[in-house]
Amino acid sequence: MKTPIKNIFAVLSPFILLILAYIFFRKTNTMSKEQLDLIKLFPYAVFLLGFVIAWRFNRSRVFFTLIMLTLCLFLLGVVGKQAAESYAMLCLLLPVNITLFSFLKERGIFSLWGLVRVGLIVLQLLLAFWLIISGQGNLFKVINSNILPVNLHALTSLSQISLILFLITLTILVIRHVIYKSYQDIAFIGVLVALFLGLDNHKNLLLSAIFFAAAGIILIISIVQVTYSMAFFDELTGLPSRRALNQDMLQLGMKYVIAMLDIDFFKKFNDTYGHDTGDEVLKLVASILKNIMGGGKCYRYGGEEFTILFPGKNVEDVLPYLEELRQAISQRGFTPRSKDRLKSKPKGKPKNAKQLKQIFITVSIGVSPKKENLKTPDAVLKAADAALYRAKKKGRNCVSK
Repeated sequence: MKTPIKNIFAVLSPFILLILAYIFFRKTNTMSKEQLDLIKLFPYAVFLLGFVIAWRFNRSRVFFTLIMLTLCLFLLGVVGKQAAESYAMLCLLLPVNITLFSFLKERGIFSLWGLVRVGLIVLQLLLAFWLIISGQGNLFKVINSNILPVNLHALTSLSQISLILFLITLTILVIRHVIYKSYQDIAFIGVLVALFLGLDNHKNLLLSAIFFAAAGIILIISIVQVTYSMAFFDELTGLPSRRALNQDMLQLGMKYVIAMLDIDFFKKFNDTYGHDTGDEVLKLVASILKNIMGGGKCYRYGGEEFTILFPGKNVEDVLPYLEELRQAISQRGFTPRSKDRLKSKPKGKPKNAKQLKQIFITVSIGVSPKKENLKTPDAVLKAADAALYRAKKKGRNCVSK
């Protein structure tokens, strides 16, 4: 139950932060001018902190997004004859850049790819500056024109073209999150909403500054979240890693059971079908382990080994669930992907199609409870590992205690 709650909170946290930002703005009417001036400068302090953290953890997408936020907020505060044109360009470029940075891979900040991204940002600024000072009045009339038979000026100061770009970006980010389940995409969605609110209220520089600061905080939190995920979750299987196992074992009480699970003949399987297929087997086993009942929590211990913790249980309680797990894995057929096998299934059954061979994998499981002579989780874990070897000696594909 804890994991779904954590996932829900992770998804909602950027939007909770935006609500808190607006509530904070409502409280600023009692503040002094000096305090309000500090609030207007606060986003730059957030951005600076974000730059340092992004550089330290090599999160280039966040780093370059922060550059765009800094430039945008600075330009919003510049008052001049071309203020309307500058605002129109910002409303166009920001959603485009959010989309672009969300797709870019983490290829370093002070690298060749990093220089390319800096060059892209500079090129956009030079292009926008040239369009503004060259008096491209007709272009800005097109940007601010209504392309849909609806007048939205009473609802938002953004042009319809800008609104469409924001909606396209939002749709892309939502689709990416549905496919990849990445917190980074949720963070970019939160940043996109914050930027929309900041740009829509650009005439109120205080409110814009608060929303831009919220966008920076969302990006910083995303770095922490992604770093935590990398440290405590196995990238291949999505299960908690050995580091998470070690941490959770420290929280076990006076009664618990630990089980060790190993895929039978996994080395031989790798040698026969290749490591890529071996990775698919690990993912398959992990997907079944995630659904284990009886209050068990599964971890990737290392290689083809997995660990299951049962807090507050005894051996008699967990044996039926372990046996059910063993059977579920042994009955799940697996078809290795051959080199000439199509990645996507063709429509209809092709002529002279070869029947792909389906194989079945099995696992051996060793289980041990906490006993008087096994007083620590490490000792119980070693006893479960010894039981695992007994299961293998019995002929594999069984549960031993």
